[in-house]
Amino acid sequence: MESKKKLWQGFTLFMAVMLIMTYVSRMVYVSRMPRVRWSNPTAASIRSTLRAEGTVEVVNSQAVIGLEGLLVEKVNVAAGDRIEAGTVLYEVDTEDVLAQLAGLEAQEQAWQKQEQAKRRDAATNTTRAQEDYDTSVVELDREIAEETKKLEELMEDLDTHMFRIPEEDASDEIWIAWADERLRFDREIAEKKRMIEDMQLEKDKVLRQADREIEDAKRAQSAAEGGLDLGVSGVSQVRERQERIALLTELAETEGMVKAECAGDVLEVMIQSGMRMGTEAVLRYADDRGSRIFHTIISQEQKAIVHTGDTVQLSFPGSAGEVRETIDSIIQENGSYTVTIRLEPGVANGCTEGVMELVSTSEIYDFVVPVRALHNDGGNAIYVLEEKEGILGKELSVRSMTVRLLDKNEDYAAVADELLSADIKVVTECDQELENGAAVKEWEE
Repeated sequence: MESKKKLWQGFTLFMAVMLIMTYVSRMVYVSRMPRVRWSNPTAASIRSTLRAEGTVEVVNSQAVIGLEGLLVEKVNVAAGDRIEAGTVLYEVDTEDVLAQLAGLEAQEQAWQKQEQAKRRDAATNTTRAQEDYDTSVVELDREIAEETKKLEELMEDLDTHMFRIPEEDASDEIWIAWADERLRFDREIAEKKRMIEDMQLEKDKVLRQADREIEDAKRAQSAAEGGLDLGVSGVSQVRERQERIALLTELAETEGMVKAECAGDVLEVMIQSGMRMGTEAVLRYADDRGSRIFHTIISQEQKAIVHTGDTVQLSFPGSAGEVRETIDSIIQENGSYTVTIRLEPGVANGCTEGVMELVSTSEIYDFVVPVRALHNDGGNAIYVLEEKEGILGKELSVRSMTVRLLDKNEDYAAVADELLSADIKVVTECDQELENGAAVKEWEE
């Protein structure tokens, strides 16, 4: 008896030790798990800020930028000449101006017609998608109603059959026939119910697809109406063409004459009759107003969001406040672009350096995540949070998903993939290096 008691005590002690070891091992396992924070993708635009440092040049000269490709007919001034506001500096060939203007206007009209056709087609597709949806609803409801009516008729027939119970002394054949008929009704009713359920599921599936088609058609229509389908480079090309049309129209109205904006002295003339102008300045004269000019250099990629005539924010070290100025010219030089801004009198006095800032907002993307959620897994990728069976039962784990990077700034990135959805959990922060399939736990505050 005493030995059994000791044996029982030993077994109890063994089980207690095993329980403690299991608990400790689980605690150690959990404590070593990476902690993660997550968020859902959101629909948003990407706000990009271009900051470029530059220099302030104290000058009193005015650069005259010619329109690239135009034929110079006559140069009316020479270095050292005194000019007044309105003095004709040079003249371009009006026939050349009108020919280029006609060609660009033809391109613009063709593009406008194409865009109108796109908008009409997009609107038509939206209308058709909605009509298809409505037609599907009516047709599917009709089919379900027909089958529901047949089910009701079967139920009524079954009720009638149940009231026609054979007499107690009826023969076995009659009772068997009655029972077989009832079984047939039960079977047909069950089959009809399954058919109606299947039809309802099919209806939900068809309507979800029709809903997606309507959404796609509306998104395409919105893109067509807003010109978003052109992309950044396409919008830039259209804008440049329209700007050139405006400048050519202005030249045609002045009969090809280019005049000085203010009084001054001609310093340098870089054109001559019979030549075609390039992208560089064609003439420079000393401006009596004594202006200052801000210069900065931007890259090929940055050029996509910067245009002549854009309004930018300028700040100058040691100068209180900021000013808004307009870009006067952008000239390509050795693979980069030099941006020139003529400052208003009194701006940046005593300054030699400055910073240009331009804010650009993109279209609205469907899936935007914090940029820190991106990692390199042979390409742009994100970790998504999922549940799996593990040592502790239901555990959280991460899965690497390769995505297409559409746009990004310092804080956020727009991504795309067929498997992305608004309710997917994207890992945005982790206290350890992650691996695909690793078990993790949520980061509790």
